[in-house]
Amino acid sequence: MMLHKTMIAAGLAIAATCGVASAQNLPEGRVYTFHSRAQGSCPALDWHVVAESNGVLSGMIAWNNMQQMARAQGTLNASARTFEMKAVEVGGQGRTAEITGTVRQDGWLIANINGPGVACKGVNVPWGVQPPSQGGNG
Repeated sequence: MMLHKTMIAAGLAIAATCGVASAQNLPEGRVYTFHSRAQGSCPALDWHVVAESNGVLSGMIAWNNMQQMARAQGTLNASARTFEMKAVEVGGQGRTAEITGTVRQDGWLIANINGPGVACKGVNVPWGVQPPSQGGNG
């Protein structure tokens, strides 16, 4: 049950992170990484999500100290400032979780994760900016 809760929370995080990128017309390939602390029934989560210019969100969410993982995919509705994703556990029992939420004006996501035995509400997910690449002429 804890595994499923973790998977759901992870999916939520990913969904939220990706939604911010598309909602603000961020460049294709923007990568979002984030670690959230455990909150109530939601486990600590680590995720990596890529937002594509066409509104597609995809990535992975891990929990249990990176021992378990789920693949997450979904879409962003930039005009409505909402997103939705589905997270599917890799290996294990193949459990799934639905992640939905909104994109705040500052780009943060407010995510909700629902699945068997898991109900995470109002998870705040910040977005990050990748540092500029450095030239190889060095």
